[in-house]
Amino acid sequence: MDQKKISNYFSKMKSKASNIITNYEKSGELITDAEKKTEKTGQASALKNFTEQIKALIRLVKHYREGTYRDVSKKSMILVVAALLYFISPIDAVPDFLIGIGLVDDAAVLGYLLKTINDEVEQFTKWEEEQEKTIKTEP
Repeated sequence: MDQKKISNYFSKMKSKASNIITNYEKSGELITDAEKKTEKTGQASALKNFTEQIKALIRLVKHYREGTYRDVSKKSMILVVAALLYFISPIDAVPDFLIGIGLVDDAAVLGYLLKTINDEVEQFTKWEEEQEKTIKTEP
């Protein structure tokens, strides 16, 4: 796995991401595409944790897009959107059609992202849990 190639490709995704987070239609397309891809990758039990992490990022983008959750920096949102763009791209550093290794680079990007913005992702998931509790306790 060529880290320089992954880094270069991810940098391209970051430049696209800043436009997408401010565009309601494009961010909606990203969400839809990412959800479709997680359905495919989520079928493999070995990828369950990876898929759950991607789904959390998709939910974060959804809430950010709808304005229901904004307690995350714009820089972090750009990284999240860039990671999702990288994830859905069929042509990245290691093409996904290469069975067995095609998602390795996606996992590397996700690992970098979570290491970089872990606190904000954890804060978001705690917020989600609180929202679920609130909904369950309302009459």
